Amino acid sequence: MRALAVTCGTVVAFLATVTPVWAASTPGPATMRAALADPLEKDFTEQAMGTSASLLQGPFDAATYAQSAASDVKSRASLLLALHQYGFVTGYGRNWYKSRRSELMEELLMVFASDWGAQTTASSSKSTYASDPTTQSFFDPQLMYGAYGLTVNEGGYHWTVVIFTKGNDMFVIERGAPSDYPTSQATAQARQMFDVAPARFDVRDQSPLGFIGPNFRLIAIGALVVMLMTACAIAVVLFVVFSRQQEQP
Repeated sequence: MRALAVTCGTVVAFLATVTPVWAASTPGPATMRAALADPLEKDFTEQAMGTSASLLQGPFDAATYAQSAASDVKSRASLLLALHQYGFVTGYGRNWYKSRRSELMEELLMVFASDWGAQTTASSSKSTYASDPTTQSFFDPQLMYGAYGLTVNEGGYHWTVVIFTKGNDMFVIERGAPSDYPTSQATAQARQMFDVAPARFDVRDQSPLGFIGPNFRLIAIGALVVMLMTACAIAVVLFVVFSRQQEQP
């Protein structure tokens, strides 16, 4: 029994770190681009694709996003693992600037295999922002349940970020200015994005796990707990029977 318990505990710990990866059909670049709203402020100029390696421009995959968002190898590996675990499928980015690049704006669309994946990623991002020393404060953009905004100060440059989900998709708007937080502009742009965005993208899960994918770890751990409880019950019965046999003359 002790050996069985140790073995089951080891397997449970392993399954807790297993990343369920499943293949899915992906929306095309033109479809994703159309889901991101054009700027409300007409004096923005869109950044041409391929002109900056540090920006997410056009379609991107999980590895490209991790490379852009994380600063070191360990953080990139952790982020990449989380994206696969949450069922990230594909993404698309658009970037704009005003004259002399004094004011910037970025919009991101991240498509997941399920609503759970988009919502979990948004929630995890909020926790990450909360522990970042550059984050100044959070606010409610009043878009939908779970949407949130925040202000970030990076070396004196002021960013306002708004994140919301819609179906199986997560949307991010980042609006930056040198003198003050452009919160009203970012919030207005986020509302425009929310109106333009489709209810969801049709991403068909092509794996044998199907809908089980996001809940794979819980199901596996639950099955192992049931197995362990059954083994304990059998051990107790055997112990009682053996004890009674020893008591007989």
